[in-house]
Amino acid sequence: MIQLDIPSSQTRAPEQPSISAYILDHAEVQTQSSVLTSTEYARLGKLFDPDIRLDLERSFAAVRTGLSNHLGQAKADIVLEHDTLGAPSLRNMRELYLSISRTVGWSAFATSHDKAVGIDIEKVRDIDWRQMLPMMCSASERKIFSGIADDDLLPFYRLWTIKEAIMKAAGQGFRMGAPTINLSASLILGKTVQGQVSHTDRIFDISCFLHGDIVTCVASECA
Repeated sequence: MIQLDIPSSQTRAPEQPSISAYILDHAEVQTQSSVLTSTEYARLGKLFDPDIRLDLERSFAAVRTGLSNHLGQAKADIVLEHDTLGAPSLRNMRELYLSISRTVGWSAFATSHDKAVGIDIEKVRDIDWRQMLPMMCSASERKIFSGIADDDLLPFYRLWTIKEAIMKAAGQGFRMGAPTINLSASLILGKTVQGQVSHTDRIFDISCFLHGDIVTCVASECA
């Protein structure tokens, strides 16, 4: 369980951060001692690939253990619920803002007591990212990607995780419209890892992290 260093500019104060975020390695999880809900068991039962099923089971266990350690609550008391858009909350702490993300072998969660927060985590894999640009990019962003080599994967994963985190923090998911969120070249190219992104009349603080081949972004709306 690795805590992400959210800069003080995105929190109330360094000594009392309003946002906490962690990434979790599934390899460290003991599924034998995990506590799963009936909903989680039902979701696992729909998966036929044993490797995918085991990875999701480890993710459920990792997130529950991580939230238990972070909040000082028993694992059995960490019961997740979801709204109609899929946003998670804790049954016994509905006032806590919570975001969860999963990728192959890793999970992530972010919490805040005073502001909506979004987190996204992705494992960098060799994909044909150019075919995904129309659903993700504005016209100006596509110009940036026209100068990026096909085997340079990080810019696309930065763009994906930043936009996903913002859409989660906004409480809208993909209905927000990823191409309507316009990122600077410095964020896409990794020249800066913290900044602000404007969307209509809203402004979001973002922080990006790279841990090996794992890309993570945390976003929160400015007050």
